[in-house]
Amino acid sequence: MQDDVLTRVTNLLARELGMYQTLRRMVGRELEAIVLNGDMEELLQILQEKQEVVSQLQLLSDTWVDALPAMGLGELRGTVGFWEKLAAFFSDEDAAAFEKKLMETRSAAEDLMKAEKNVQDELEKHVQQLRDKMLQMKQGRSAFIGYAKMGGGNLDLN
Repeated sequence: MQDDVLTRVTNLLARELGMYQTLRRMVGRELEAIVLNGDMEELLQILQEKQEVVSQLQLLSDTWVDALPAMGLGELRGTVGFWEKLAAFFSDEDAAAFEKKLMETRSAAEDLMKAEKNVQDELEKHVQQLRDKMLQMKQGRSAFIGYAKMGGGNLDLN
């Protein structure tokens, strides 16, 4: 049973880690689309792809919920002491391997969150720049219309 629990948990963590790494690469692509390319269509495509991975993460979360009772754990993942209770199922050697995989997964999740925050900050900068440009265009158009109304030449506004 212990080997089965270790295998299941390790596989679940490995899948989760892979999804975090995939999302992290996508976040890098988002940043490139925003900063280097200014390509909002590409950004939207990446966001759609990310949604698919996020949906897979939700399914994986459901798998954890289903797997825990089968492993003899009534606790929910994320509750206080959960990981320690899970590690108690393993020998010292297996617990060390489990802890390593858990730390790797947590590190990837933290890196993803930092990268997401960075992209959000960059996107907000670009949105503000777009707003500023639109305001300048609006002000320029208003000035142009005012100039034309005052007889500033034979200008066709259409």
